[in-house]
Amino acid sequence: MKPYIRAAACTAALFIATAGFAQNHDRFDDHDRQVTQDWYQQHQKQAPKGWRSQDRLSSEQEGRLQAGRRLDPDLRKRSYAVPSDLRRHLPPAPRNHHYVTIGGRLVLVDNHNVVRDVLTIRF
Repeated sequence: MKPYIRAAACTAALFIATAGFAQNHDRFDDHDRQVTQDWYQQHQKQAPKGWRSQDRLSSEQEGRLQAGRRLDPDLRKRSYAVPSDLRRHLPPAPRNHHYVTIGGRLVLVDNHNVVRDVLTIRF
């Protein structure tokens, strides 16, 4: 195989593998947990909406914030955009999904407001 064909094949394989990972990252992992916890530790004194102590959820609200369930109107009102300096350290959300913060949690939701995963940090 000629070197330029081999290089093109390797580049294409790497692109496909990387694109597949980004699209399938539909669950939080240890890296996401560590990045989010570190970010919160650095920002807790001036935490933005969604991360403040007054934004905490009641136990009844916590029970409704579960993977596989649709966000109800109350939880949607309590959701905020993820700060850009945290979002830059997270992998791209899968297509038709986005990150939000609700009550000190990082939440991955789809475009139909169905929760895909919830990452809880320690306040």
